[in-house]
Amino acid sequence: MKIQVSKLSELMALMKPAISKKSTLPITAYIRLGEGKAVATDLETMLIVDLPEAEEPMLLPFASVMEMLKFVPSNETLTIEAEGKKVSFTWAGGNACYPSEAVQGFPVLPEMPTRADDMIDGDTLIPAMLDALPYAATEEDRPVLNGVTLVLGNPLEIDAGDGFRMSHQVLGLSFPIEEKIIVPAHAVTILGHVFAKTPRTPPTNAPSLIPIITAKRYLHLSLIGENKLQVEFGQTATVVINLIAGTPPDFIQLIPKGEPILQSELFAPHLEAAVKRVRHVAKEGGDIVRLVFAEGRLTVSAKGEDQDLTTTIDTLNTQGEPGRTALNYHYLLDFLSGKQGIIVLLQYDKTSPLVFQYQKSPNVLIMPMFVKWDDEEPAATEETEPEAETTDEATEAAEASLEEQADERDRALDAEQEAAQAEQEALEEKPPSKKPVRRPRKKVTT
Repeated sequence: MKIQVSKLSELMALMKPAISKKSTLPITAYIRLGEGKAVATDLETMLIVDLPEAEEPMLLPFASVMEMLKFVPSNETLTIEAEGKKVSFTWAGGNACYPSEAVQGFPVLPEMPTRADDMIDGDTLIPAMLDALPYAATEEDRPVLNGVTLVLGNPLEIDAGDGFRMSHQVLGLSFPIEEKIIVPAHAVTILGHVFAKTPRTPPTNAPSLIPIITAKRYLHLSLIGENKLQVEFGQTATVVINLIAGTPPDFIQLIPKGEPILQSELFAPHLEAAVKRVRHVAKEGGDIVRLVFAEGRLTVSAKGEDQDLTTTIDTLNTQGEPGRTALNYHYLLDFLSGKQGIIVLLQYDKTSPLVFQYQKSPNVLIMPMFVKWDDEEPAATEETEPEAETTDEATEAAEASLEEQADERDRALDAEQEAAQAEQEALEEKPPSKKPVRRPRKKVTT
């Protein structure tokens, strides 16, 4: 097999994302050549590239060949030969030899029936999938969240979420059947990489250069077998993806309905700069930033253990103020990254996710954080019971009762004193008897 160094280098760069880095199957660290194709797989995604020079079946060790090509002039022609479990490279200025494996051990793609297929505008589909990718979950406890969901049908929708935030976009595309499929996150990365690296197929009868430049790039999308998606990039490359098994969440049901209680238009770079000013304090306070809308301005603040920081920016237009919410600053900065125009923030109630909109990008939903605001009364704890409140009427009744009790004590004391005085006067007028009788004093209780 003979091939230009420059062409082989381009092929290796194109196939790099499909090479397994952590697979338990060592043979996936190789590229298979033969039958006019080059094939790489990580057992989740298979990338097949047309390579007319590859007639003889052989396996190339990816890492070794990539390192070798750094030191071979790009205008050289390589001669590649396979002998047993070795593969050799020869060019005008040198040669190299590397261990290889038997071609028969490389995974192959069996013939599978096509369930549905259609031509799709790749200029719309691939960027939309890449826009949704940052919102897919990275934890593996819920596999159905570890990818981008395509809601096939008319219209075609794209969703992704990790339980705390989500992305939703309706595309002006359609597919012949209605079905929900989950494309693994790494497979979406491969699709974006191949889309960027493979050439467009220009119209054959274009009257000028403008139609060639502006022509849409269509991809052939197919559902094959029971659980595979095949994407053909013209006649250059094909990506076959093992879809994630399971039912994705009903993302549509998570989107708030009705009229928002707060709506604000903000200049994205200004909000991004404000959040970045307070984020070092937010790190100490659970990664929370607080947003307070009032009088046409937005106050962005964060509280730490022993400090707080506040900054204020103008809003372009706000309805429903005063209003406030709190968000994870990482999620907010992820949304704002790279945005240069106006964003719209929508709040529907205190507990539902906030909706962020930006031009033709997906709508992004972020769950609010629950915080204690300065004007809120502290909640009672289990150890300390709240004191009972005393109304004015209760206070007046208690004071009246005390006054009545005091009057009764005074009347009882006066009566006792009068009785004692009368007894003394009687004793002075009459002689005492042999057995004088002493009257007990009346006991007064209060």
